[in-house]
Amino acid sequence: MGKSLFCTGFEVSSYRDAFLLIFRFASPDGYTESVYITITPEGAAVLHEKLGEEIREYIEKHGNIPMGGWFTEQKEKTGGNQNTNTYLT
Repeated sequence: MGKSLFCTGFEVSSYRDAFLLIFRFASPDGYTESVYITITPEGAAVLHEKLGEEIREYIEKHGNIPMGGWFTEQKEKTGGNQNTNTYLT
């Protein structure tokens, strides 16, 4: 089994033939790591559907998910302008 890291930020970009997912990890002691995943548009669509199902099930079991700083940090960095191709925390 591979190692498991807790995601503290991510980026998503799309191209004609692929989606690029970059997951960032940062620990309190300063250790950082990034994982780059390239997936086909079809794979991204399936991931979107499956993640949506999992989120719906989570909300049914545990209630709404507060967004916390995920969106407020993005707005502060972009001056309130949302970029639909990338998301960085």
